[in-house]
Amino acid sequence: MSNPTTRTEAGPSEVLADRSTRTLWQVVMGREISAKLHDKAFITSTVSTLLLVIVGFAVSILLAGRSQTTTVAVVDDQGARIVAAAQQLNAASGSDDTITAVRADSTARAEQQMRDDDADLVLDRQGDQWRLSALNEPPALGSGATRALSQAVADSALAANARSLGVSPERLVAGTSLRLASLGSDQDAEKQAAARVLGVAFAVLFYLSMIIFGYAIANSVVEEKQSRIAEILLTAVPSRQLLLGKILGNTVLAMGQMVLIVGVALAGLSFSPWKEYLGLVTAPAMWFLVYFVVGFMALACLWAAAGALAGRVEDVSSTSMPLLMMVMAVYFYGLLSSGSSQVIASYIPVASAIAMPTRLVSGSAAWWEPIASILVSLIFSALTIWVGERIYRRAILQTGGRMGVKAAWRNTDVVR
Repeated sequence: MSNPTTRTEAGPSEVLADRSTRTLWQVVMGREISAKLHDKAFITSTVSTLLLVIVGFAVSILLAGRSQTTTVAVVDDQGARIVAAAQQLNAASGSDDTITAVRADSTARAEQQMRDDDADLVLDRQGDQWRLSALNEPPALGSGATRALSQAVADSALAANARSLGVSPERLVAGTSLRLASLGSDQDAEKQAAARVLGVAFAVLFYLSMIIFGYAIANSVVEEKQSRIAEILLTAVPSRQLLLGKILGNTVLAMGQMVLIVGVALAGLSFSPWKEYLGLVTAPAMWFLVYFVVGFMALACLWAAAGALAGRVEDVSSTSMPLLMMVMAVYFYGLLSSGSSQVIASYIPVASAIAMPTRLVSGSAAWWEPIASILVSLIFSALTIWVGERIYRRAILQTGGRMGVKAAWRNTDVVR
């Protein structure tokens, strides 16, 4: 179509001709920020996310400081000694949980105590084998009480067998244990565990924010296009400044939301039982925010292009599908990579927002690597911004249905 806002490819002198419009992007950016800050859905999602972070830390703090008492009904002195040994093993492992014994005259009486909620488990002997019973289903193998009781039963049987053979229990089991170790220190293992947890947290935050704000940008563009508001805006605002204002406005909002979430998370960590990790994760969290801004601006321009390619709101899902698939592929690569694959991922834009902060937590990245990785991401961002801006300017006023990427790329009817 032909209108006053379109022309053939402009030369540099024409693009820079009207200096009075150079600050219009600030107006557009303010409009985007104001609209979002008055959007109940945006406010609700932000507050809900912050509340989830706060509740998550509160629950973890409560669970970490909560001890559990397991009462075991026994029918003889040997059973009581096994329960006492299980409690010693449990305490030696650093657990705050308690395992206590309650005596019963018979197995039937012990089972009745469990039915009356006076006991959680029943420990009795069936022939040559000890039996641990729960009320409705077998005791969970993964519970601390079950593990401790199993070990206490094994130790008791081992001691009895050693006495019958006339040797000490230590000599009987000499050389039968396997010690698990690593070439790194315990601190290295803690760093690796913290890196895995933080990597998942960064990945979830980056992915959700990118999808939520990405679709918001695409829908905003196509709504303006479908309602013809874009034609009115482009008579007063050059397309580059309109696009720049949209991208910067949403970047400010996304960054503000991310700073709030990361800040609340770090504050929650400082009050949690894992506050000793605060110094370990603070610097990587700051690097994550830097990567987030660079990656967001790179992809935001592509989301705007996806919106410009759509003819109506219903088309956004199809025009943005290639971009969504790319984001998901890189997202999962950055999340699941390890070893040399993680090193490579820390230099791949978007994936680096997850992989590099994770490597910083684990201590496997040199001081210069995040700087080099950011430079690579900036180059990638410049490229995607140029591509997205080119598609946006060639598709924003093309009506009549969805437009393909090739058609938009080759289109010479360019908005000023």
